[in-house]
Amino acid sequence: MRTPSWFTVPSLLLFTACSGGELVGVHIDLAADGSGTLTLRSLAPADSATAAETRTHGADWTVRGALVSSQGTFSRIAQVTLGDGEVTFAPQLDGDRPGLRVTLTRGPDAKWIAALTPPRQQRRRLAGAYDPTGRTREIGDVLRLEIAAPGRVITSGVLPTGRGVEANRDGDKATLLLPVATAREEGDAFVWDISWLRK
Repeated sequence: MRTPSWFTVPSLLLFTACSGGELVGVHIDLAADGSGTLTLRSLAPADSATAAETRTHGADWTVRGALVSSQGTFSRIAQVTLGDGEVTFAPQLDGDRPGLRVTLTRGPDAKWIAALTPPRQQRRRLAGAYDPTGRTREIGDVLRLEIAAPGRVITSGVLPTGRGVEANRDGDKATLLLPVATAREEGDAFVWDISWLRK
């Protein structure tokens, strides 16, 4: 596992690929043999002052947050879990239409959600540092899961449905958006199925 890279909240503006709500999540670059690269992006309040703060004078700092990006590799996607087994991956890599089933536990005590984003009150507080104009009321409130498949994605669907839950596909990428508020509700686990064409 590589050493995590740290980004302060002002630096989050550089992440133009995601909206303020979708800063946190999981990205998997999957190879045809089930190996690949796992990237996690999590948001958290930060305790340590940055160099930018210590070299700036005349201001009292009141809000500090960090986006932590961690990346590592795996040899078998079936062995990868998040949140002490709350998120699992079941690949079916044989045949002309290989696929992957992702099962995501939901509920107020889901550890994998807490590991990626803080509670709502803290997300709203950090939003002020992320967007000082005040237009962004809350950040890190949508979990974005991406699978970069080893072929063109032909299906991406999730059950059960819920407020703001979206499963999409574009080229070789499948994306699942889960609002944190919906994911924290009691209910059956989300089951996200994707399939792709073998190259």
